[in-house]
Parts: sequence; C-alpha cells; structure tokens
Amino acid sequence: MNLGLIDAAIRGYGASLDEADRGRLAFFRGLWGAAQAAADDAGAGTDAAWEPPSAHALRAARREGRSVLAQAPAAVDGAALARVADAVAAAALAHGAFPPAVAEALGAVRWDRVVRASDLTLAGSDPAAWLADLEAVLADDGLDGQAARLGTLLASLALRPLIEGPAARASAALEAAGPEGPRPLACPVCGSAPALAHVGGETSTAGRGRRLACLQCGTSWEFERVRCARCGTTAQTSLHFYNVEGDDAHRLAACDECGGYIRTLYAGDALAPVAYEVEDVVMARLDAIARDPSLAAAEG
Repeated sequence: MNLGLIDAAIRGYGASLDEADRGRLAFFRGLWGAAQAAADDAGAGTDAAWEPPSAHALRAARREGRSVLAQAPAAVDGAALARVADAVAAAALAHGAFPPAVAEALGAVRWDRVVRASDLTLAGSDPAAWLADLEAVLADDGLDGQAARLGTLLASLALRPLIEGPAARASAALEAAGPEGPRPLACPVCGSAPALAHVGGETSTAGRGRRLACLQCGTSWEFERVRCARCGTTAQTSLHFYNVEGDDAHRLAACDECGGYIRTLYAGDALAPVAYEVEDVVMARLDAIARDPSLAAAEG
C-alpha cells in the first residue's frame, strides 16, 4: 500500500471535501497506516518464495476465467494476519466511530482464534471466499449482522498488505504474458470484484481508456470503455452515467440489464493525485445515487 501516494491524494483534495468526507478519510487513513505498520513489524506481505506461473499457464487461466492466486496461492501466515487484524481493529475502535454495542462486540473479538477457525487456505487463493467464511465465523461467535460485516471489513484491510507483494508480481507477469481472452470482470490476480473504475491514464487503447481497480490486492487492469463492469454487456442503451451536481470527476456507471453499477473516476477532471483507496472513500456518496438516481445529473 502506497501510503505516500495516499497522503498526497488527501492533501490534493484539501478544502474541496466536506466535513463528512474529511472525517471518513481520517478514519480510513488510520486503518491503512495501522495495517501497513503491523504487517511491516510482522515481516509479512512479501512472500519472497512466491513465483508466478508460466506465461502459457497465465494465458490459459485468463481464457478460463481463473485468477492467478487460484492457480498459485500466496502463503498467508495466520499468526501475522491475526496480529495485523488486531492492530486494524484497535485503530478503528480508538476512532470512536461505532455505536457502543458494535464497538463492544468488535472489541471482544479474539482475532487469533477467529483466524484459526476460518479456512485460512482461502486467504491466499480466493480472498473473497475467505472473507465470506470469516464473516460466518464471526456470526457463529455471536456478532450480529452489522458487527460481523464491519469485522469482515477490518479483516479485508488486514489481509491487503499480506498479499499485495505476490499480487504485484502476478500483475507484472500478466502484463508480460500479454492479453488472452476477454478482459475479466473480476480481478485477474485474486478474483475479487472491482471496487471502482478509472477513465484516463495509461492504457493500450487510443484515447482515454478505462481500468478497473481491486482494493483487496491492489491490482488494476484494462477494461473496455463501453461495457458493464458487473455483467459484461456492451448494449449502449442499457448503460447510463450519473454524477453529483458540480462534480464531473466522479460518476456512476449503471447498467439496466443487471441493475449493477460501478463508481468511476475521470482522471482528467480529478482534483488530486490518484490513489484508489482515497477515491473509494470519496466516491462513497455515489452509492446514494445508485439507490436514487434522481439525486444525480444524468449523462445518458
């Protein structure tokens, strides 16, 4: 996780953000910093022994829709993951952002026991499946829906620095292997759903291309400009774009066919250096537009 870029992006927004956005960014900056520091202290996150599959195997996996880590899992040390989760949870609770009952439930979680009870083999091969399994463990421990979901979010942040080393090498190997088959809807490295899209920057396509970004492992990959990032349809009449009035840099790409959407950054209109973690927080307001498009300015 590039904390220097994150800080530069936060500074770039400066006073243009409202108080709620600044508060959310301060909260998550504390969690990102805690996760990275704990991972560094534990000596985790590099997995120097991990090597990507061959270019031939990578192209075959791409054709079959399989992620790199599903093919060659990263080694995730359970004790290190529990220590990072402890640090992230402590930072979250110190911020005082949760209702008392939720804070009490999260404060009682024994992350060493929870991590051991989860299917840890999934953490380095299918993070989304591991998080689903861990949420079930938290629910079995008595956490209600909201507390279990928040605990899963904390675990997701804790896992990120432990797999991003192999993920970066996997992403470089994919680029070197070259494209094969359709551009994937899920992260080609870890299989997680993309958190956001980014129009602009460097791509292999003419004009302003589009990339999808996975915040679970830090990978981004090229994707078609006119295609739903959730179901893959290319029917232009089904695709619509919305934005908050006065903010052309952040738009919502919505699809009539699947009802899905993806929040999208337009780099040419951005007010700050681009850090996807920061953009994910800043674009949270677009979720309200997804629930009620009448709140937005429609582009078509």
